[in-house]
Amino acid sequence: MPRASRYLLSGYTYHLTHRCHDRRFLLKFKEERERYREWLRIAVKRHGVSVFGYCITGNHTHVVAYAHEREAIAQLMHLPSGAVAHHLNRRKRHEGSVWEHPYQCTIIQDGRHLLNCLRYVDLNMVRAGVVKHPEQWRWCGYDELVGARQRYRLIDRARLRQHLDVPDDESLARLHAERVQESITRRSLARQPMWTEGLAVGSREYVEQAKKQYRFRAAFHEYPVDTGEQEATWVVRESPSAYVADSWSKSAL
Repeated sequence: MPRASRYLLSGYTYHLTHRCHDRRFLLKFKEERERYREWLRIAVKRHGVSVFGYCITGNHTHVVAYAHEREAIAQLMHLPSGAVAHHLNRRKRHEGSVWEHPYQCTIIQDGRHLLNCLRYVDLNMVRAGVVKHPEQWRWCGYDELVGARQRYRLIDRARLRQHLDVPDDESLARLHAERVQESITRRSLARQPMWTEGLAVGSREYVEQAKKQYRFRAAFHEYPVDTGEQEATWVVRESPSAYVADSWSKSAL
């Protein structure tokens, strides 16, 4: 899986995922999820990052974000995870690590690929069988994207519209809501590993260009994924041999 400490670049949109240690449900209580969300909101303001989507579950988090500088992405992820870990360790007497390190990162191309990623993130708890619709899970970005949440917002809808080439908030809300409902109606809820195991997701030209940003390009391979759309989606990821020492395995996210 793409480790953020190795693969963060400036000026890209990322899908960032962070698991609790040993996949434990350390965020199972709403207090911890609320704490994570509030510190994420603070981090957005403090470090000048644009968040496009998120989902906070019982044992892992998803954040879709863009920043001009790679250091801002790292700071964005550090602040809420550190605050939650401090709370659990000091106030709830939790022992041991709270998070697996490092978090994972996947570069997402603008346009339809970014829109598909946001849908995938918002459907996380539907896919898990916890809720029937993301509007029932208050710790995700769905209500902000469709305009139902007006206070304490995280998502930079203005910049997101630019990345999606959508003219206004109403169009963004309608587009996202329709695509989410389409997936639910068709029961197209299967896990798609490319969003968490890929180094980059987009057109073939895009993922090849992303691959060129890294020194050890021979350690990567790209391949197409059938998403049911007319245009192909390509993924570039690490070859297993590139990190055998990490006991290469698939994510459960």
